[in-house]
Amino acid sequence: MEIWKDVLGLEQYYEVSNLGNIKSKVRTGFTNFGERTYGGKVVKPFLSTVGYPVVNLTHKGYRKQFTIHKLVLEAFYGKAPEGMEGCHNNGVKTDCHLTNLRWDTRKNNHADKKLHGTQQHGEKNGVSKLTNEKAFLIKYSKIPIKELCKEFNLSRGCIEKVRYGVTWKHI
Repeated sequence: MEIWKDVLGLEQYYEVSNLGNIKSKVRTGFTNFGERTYGGKVVKPFLSTVGYPVVNLTHKGYRKQFTIHKLVLEAFYGKAPEGMEGCHNNGVKTDCHLTNLRWDTRKNNHADKKLHGTQQHGEKNGVSKLTNEKAFLIKYSKIPIKELCKEFNLSRGCIEKVRYGVTWKHI
């Protein structure tokens, strides 16, 4: 069952549901042609550059982008307590149902990433020059570092960090 509550700070204009939907409230305004009815529509979300569903909400000519999970949490649980952030219980960024959300510490949020396998280390890191397989070879091979630098076209520092466990610790 979908339950609607006002969006914190934009109570006159928008509502958010426990299922993660956002809609504008019906209101009247005046134009050069007379009175007009606005709103009453569901706002279409899109994904941010980091993969969270967001919406653009406007108020008095200004537009601001909001993450849906934060709007849901604020409407149903209030503002985030000091030092807390919005967390997804199942690790799926696009699941903004109230039952999947909670306020928690950054430390616990990062622990969830390890638990759900969504932590961006190794190959999952967008700027990684190595694969897990290559990092494994570097770490456990008996080939001298100088030769590995030439073979993988990487700096000595990069190779040493892999070999000595500074980076790619999960291998």
